[in-house]
Parts: sequence; structure tokens; C-alpha cells
Amino acid sequence: MKKKKENTNSSGVLMLLLGLVACLLIVGCRTAQLAVNDDLKSVATEYAVKGRQGFQIGQVLTFGDYKTSKVNRGWTKSYSLPFVVNFSGAKEKMAFDMFAPDGHTASVAFVSKFRAADISPFGDYFSINIMNDNVFGGGIQLNDSRESWEFVVNNVDGWSNSLKNNTLGFVRSKVDHLQIDIIGIRELEGASKMMTIMNVYGYEFQMDGKVIGTVSTINNGKVWIKDNLHPDLKLVLASVSSGLMLRYNMMEAANDL
Repeated sequence: MKKKKENTNSSGVLMLLLGLVACLLIVGCRTAQLAVNDDLKSVATEYAVKGRQGFQIGQVLTFGDYKTSKVNRGWTKSYSLPFVVNFSGAKEKMAFDMFAPDGHTASVAFVSKFRAADISPFGDYFSINIMNDNVFGGGIQLNDSRESWEFVVNNVDGWSNSLKNNTLGFVRSKVDHLQIDIIGIRELEGASKMMTIMNVYGYEFQMDGKVIGTVSTINNGKVWIKDNLHPDLKLVLASVSSGLMLRYNMMEAANDL
């Protein structure tokens, strides 16, 4: 068993190193830009992000008129989302309030870095096949309507032996069962796909087969949200995008070594 685990870890490290080399060969991680769907660009607002880099203590993320409260990396009793009860044992936890331009708010809680014992219940909860412990998920409560949403991304950092299916997860409403698919983006502008395929650099949100938003998780981050969406749906996408930008991913861990 120990030998098998060592082999798995070695494979993961190799994939990570390949991704880092690809990033350096393109133009450098600081200037690389996510490849965004052209149709979305023409009907969406592009938001530059502030607050992603720097100290985590008292961290606040803003893009356009969307803003988080101070990010709590670890939950408090004030967060009573149903999701929290199921996964309080996760190693990495985040909670914050999300503020929309129209004054509406959402309570948000996310988890990742699960213990091995948590993976099976996580898969049962979301009714998807969890391939490994590199999973990120959470709950979103719209405070004005009391509607709740759930969110999960499997293989969130992208590096794995399975690159055929880029549909990595979904966001779904617990009330009316609307579902938004989350597609991993493995392309950077001006770069060969063969050089970038080992990693996910951002996520595309699709509903009924149409792209309604995108988030870039490289550099300082960027967000695109389709202009004609319902404000509540925009708030959900802003909440999920914030969580994806705030999480501590494998690429950042490698840069800290």
C-alpha cells in the first residue's frame, strides 16, 4: 500500500512540474491570460479583481461592485448552512458574505483538502463520481430569498491522468433544481494546447449548453458575467468565482516551496 501511495504522489508531482514548466515557457505566469469564449466576451462584463494577492488575514475580494466580507478561513457558529454540517472535518475551510451591486447578499461556505474518510460521503452527497481527494465544494445561501445552492468541482487543480472530460462539476439550486455545469479551461491565449493541457487555469459556467460566465484563477484573477442574467444568478456566479479564486491551489503551493 505504501509503494502504491508513493507512486501516486510521484505522478502528481510530475504533472505539477510539467504545468509549471509550461507556464514558464509561454510568457511567464504573471502575464499569461486565460482563453475566454468569444461569444461570452461580447455579451458580458469583464471584472478585474482586487485583493486576491497578499495577506490572508482580513482578506477582502472585490471585482466591479461585487465584494466579499472579510474571508474567514475556518468556520464560526454564525454559519449554519446545511453544507457545513456534513463536511466540518475538511482541512481547508472558507466562509464569507458576498455583496451584490443591488444590495442583496449571500452567505457562502466552501471546503477542500478532505480526509480520505470524507471522500465517500462527499460523493454520496453530490451524487457524482469522486475520483480523488482533490475536491472543492460548498454551499451558498441567498439571504433575501432564502434560496440555497450547492457547488462542487472534482479534480479542481486539473493535473491528472484523465484529461478527456473537462466538465469538472456543477452549481445547483436546491429549490428549483437549476444546474450550472462547471467546465475546466486548459487554454491560455497565444499558447499551444499541448503546452497547457495538464492544468486548469480557469472555469467556464454553462447553463443549458450556453456559456453564462467565466472565472480566471491565474494572476490576480478575472471574472466575466453575462449581462442579462437574473441578479440572483449573477450573485451565485460571483460567489462561486470568489471561492475558486480564494482557495489555496497546488500551483500556489509549489510557488511557496
